[in-house]
Amino acid sequence: MNKNYAFALTAALNETGLQPRDIRDVSIQKQGELFYVSFRTDWQQYECYVDAESFQVLGLNFMPCTEEWCGSLEYMVASTVA
Repeated sequence: MNKNYAFALTAALNETGLQPRDIRDVSIQKQGELFYVSFRTDWQQYECYVDAESFQVLGLNFMPCTEEWCGSLEYMVASTVA
């Protein structure tokens, strides 16, 4: 993994208080000046926007998610913005 992608993931994990061992299905994409980081735990799906230069978390969305119904929910979103 490119070190900048790793920094973006670390910023997202720090914002959520999660550890790498707690997450799965990690996806990191560079979109212009932002990294879009998504991952899930046993109970939540997370989406995080991280500034590609400062690695500051600019937005965080999360919603309930389990194996049975992940992806079948309409967005129930709580957001924080820096």
